[in-house]
Amino acid sequence: MKNYEELKNQYPEYISLDQLYRICKIAKRSALYLVQHGIIPVIDTGKQTWRYQISINDVIIYLRQRDKIGSMIPPGAVSSRSKDRKNGRMNKRKSFSQMVTSGEEHMVAEYFEYIYSEYDDVLTTIDVADMTGLSKSTVTQLLRNGQIKILTDSPMYLIPKQYLLEFVVTPRFLEAKTDSELFKKILGGFEIWKTAKLSQ
Repeated sequence: MKNYEELKNQYPEYISLDQLYRICKIAKRSALYLVQHGIIPVIDTGKQTWRYQISINDVIIYLRQRDKIGSMIPPGAVSSRSKDRKNGRMNKRKSFSQMVTSGEEHMVAEYFEYIYSEYDDVLTTIDVADMTGLSKSTVTQLLRNGQIKILTDSPMYLIPKQYLLEFVVTPRFLEAKTDSELFKKILGGFEIWKTAKLSQ
């Protein structure tokens, strides 16, 4: 294991995206993927110059995880051909169904149970939207048509967490695709979690 603590003496507390790709010895597109998918946390200033401020401590955590489980970037995810359709280019949206094979669906529920262990046992519509990355309107529709079971709908929808765990292994959720950045982060987190779990 490399002594990444030495990076603290070589770099300031917060570094730029350019410094990140040099430290990690990866392409700029790969560095951008890491921060945009929440694999390495950042402060997004929204500015054109030094938009992303990245804690050197979070970089060290990432490097140690990479040493243990390998690359956290899915094959082809940063290909120059995978671009934003809004700019007239190709946009490849992914779903959980592309990351699990038949018989592995239960891993999605295990992942949700793991990362949301601190959530209450009974959830609201907003909770479900935050946890799945689906829009509130989509979640409301799923609740109305019974695809997500509920405890009660008066005066508001209340959803036992167990019912959400049952929903995330259904084809409706596994095959869902959305441009939601939150959904992409949840999906990216699952890939990292699954890789680490299978390597144990």
